[in-house]
Amino acid sequence: MGTSKSLFEQLKATKRLPSPPRTAVRVLELCRNEDSSVQEIADTIMSDPALSSRLLRYANSSIVGAGRKVTSTRDAVRFLGLRSVKLTALGFSIAGPDFEPRCARFDLPRFWAESFAAAAISRRVAAELHCTDREEAFTAGLLARIGRLALAHCFPQEYTEALEAMGPGKSLAMAERECFGISHAEFGARLLEEWGLPDLLLAAVHDQIGAVRPAASETGGRFLPWIVNVATRLAPLFAHPADVRPADRQHHCTLVEQELGLEPSSWQSVADGIFSDYRQVAELFDARIEGPTSPFDLYSEAQDQTTRLTIEAEYQQQQLTEENRDLLRRATTDALTGIANRARFDERLLELVAAHRRGHGDFALLMLDIDHFKHFNDTFGHDVGDLVLRQVAQALRAALRGVDLVARYGGEEFAILAPHTNSHGACTVAARMCQCVDHLRITHDGTTLHVTISAGLALTSDYPKPPDADRLRADADRQLYVAKHAGRNTWAYLGRTAAQNAPLPVRR
Repeated sequence: MGTSKSLFEQLKATKRLPSPPRTAVRVLELCRNEDSSVQEIADTIMSDPALSSRLLRYANSSIVGAGRKVTSTRDAVRFLGLRSVKLTALGFSIAGPDFEPRCARFDLPRFWAESFAAAAISRRVAAELHCTDREEAFTAGLLARIGRLALAHCFPQEYTEALEAMGPGKSLAMAERECFGISHAEFGARLLEEWGLPDLLLAAVHDQIGAVRPAASETGGRFLPWIVNVATRLAPLFAHPADVRPADRQHHCTLVEQELGLEPSSWQSVADGIFSDYRQVAELFDARIEGPTSPFDLYSEAQDQTTRLTIEAEYQQQQLTEENRDLLRRATTDALTGIANRARFDERLLELVAAHRRGHGDFALLMLDIDHFKHFNDTFGHDVGDLVLRQVAQALRAALRGVDLVARYGGEEFAILAPHTNSHGACTVAARMCQCVDHLRITHDGTTLHVTISAGLALTSDYPKPPDADRLRADADRQLYVAKHAGRNTWAYLGRTAAQNAPLPVRR
């Protein structure tokens, strides 16, 4: 992908960088000008109805604690002060759930939920420890991961690969540097610098990864990267508590005690305030959040979760006998190939169709057929035909992502479901399936058998309204016949074979 500098300059030159919000930039300019009046700043904010509404709601929220009803934007500017208005206007303008990158693995609602939580945590920690300005901490927490949003926007396919590369021993920042030569923290800081934002925010975003708590004698600005680091690590605890594993909860307990220096009783009071602020911040952005309806105790939650999981595991072990497990396995698995069977495929297809109608993303359906399969049975016998089916099935499964499903559809025909996939990704999957089978070599009695497949592709994004399961199956099947008539060992999409489709971009 190249160095971070060349990457950023390339995007800048091609005008692919996200544009800064005009209202926020104008507010910053006015706040830097000593001759600007409160009314000028208020008029600028009022030119953006969403920003004006959020600022008023913020001034009247218990987060700020005005103590009286603030009824006009001008009064909100006076009450909050120019410094706070500059920072909150910036955060409220940039952060919002409207922008959606076309990145298959990027979960935008989850991103904003954790960003809102990080903002609430940052503000409360700054207030609790009296180490830096609360509004600076709030905005820094809100924009801490703006680089992720920008990278997913500029490089949707590559960022999907970076997300998929994460795993044990490889953090998101490591995967990003391998793919782009820059982490989201570094990219976010460069973007904010390009927009002309304050150096204090740039440093907080840029230095957040691995930041440690400064000495008590340090100035407030030195605390911001560390506060952002702590806030982003604790954010999932408030945004998605049901997804946090018991081991992670124990890690959070250690983080609270050793990093923040809070005892369990003190933390519970802080956590209650964070939870209340988090819900209010989400409401400011008209975002629906998931999670508990009341504050929770991290320590009792960790213990209760562990106990509950242990009891559930014991119960399941007693109730789910080996016979039942075998019945379930046989009900969803093809006995010959070991992959999913037709029943499991039909079930999963209906699930994805229903999710697509609820707006949960596009998916692809591929129908595949082994070319000249009858030749293997007639020439070498059915045992060799079965061997070919098993080897092809395993090759297909090994070449897919964990979220994809490959099933034996019937006879020598297979089907693949690839969720959260755009046209580029779907064509890549089709090409990879043909290639992995073409490279497969099966040996029988000293003879090496060369096997190929043909594939047909249907993608939900190509329909004016969400298609049903039968329509998708029929269309993918028609594309399969296009590939067969074109000479086999290829795939077809929208009536065109692989050679006729636009070439895929070369991976850098």
